[in-house]
Amino acid sequence: MTARKSNPATSPQAGPAELPGQTELVDFTEEPAGPIEEPADPFDPAALRISGDAEISTEKMLTAVPVRKPKRDEFFRVHASEDYTMDVLVVERDDDLDREVYVVVPRCADAVIEVARRVRLFTCISKRGTVFLWPAKLPGESAAGRRYAETGLIIAKHAETLWVRMWGDRSLGGYTSVKARGNLEEPKWPDKTFRELLRIAVEGRIIDRPDHPLVRELNGDL
Repeated sequence: MTARKSNPATSPQAGPAELPGQTELVDFTEEPAGPIEEPADPFDPAALRISGDAEISTEKMLTAVPVRKPKRDEFFRVHASEDYTMDVLVVERDDDLDREVYVVVPRCADAVIEVARRVRLFTCISKRGTVFLWPAKLPGESAAGRRYAETGLIIAKHAETLWVRMWGDRSLGGYTSVKARGNLEEPKWPDKTFRELLRIAVEGRIIDRPDHPLVRELNGDL
């Protein structure tokens, strides 16, 4: 008995027959995965607003270091390291607005010997965080002002470990001081060397030659 071959074209289960030369079309159109989002509005307040307690990272830059003695209404500390203290010769120049302190190079001391004075520069910081250099006068041969110089150095030593406040007392003939009653935090010193602090404090105010403008002014040449 001979088996009968089924014809695909006429088989009831077969799909429509392809004609010779006919190409099957493929649909490459993709259906969207979800709803199309519109571009964000760059001026939307909700996207720009920060919370009230948001912290912005900042770093305080030290751009000025005053050269002055401590104010009578401020508590301060003195840097305990000897690397932040130096004996120098200075000349103070007063104008209508401020007092400027010039540091004298030792080889030029003779040019300003009549107006210069020996001081000890202490690196200080106030309770509010202001860093300054205190030119504390050193005791001289003359008795005039000796008590102020001596008491100033004593207070500076106390300020290495205590928050103190000082002022001049005429009845005492020197400085007097009080220490803070509260248990105040230790000072936060800037990450600067004494050389760097000195550069910021007196840059442009160093008498390093006999014909320095301030020397000429003091001699009446200007």
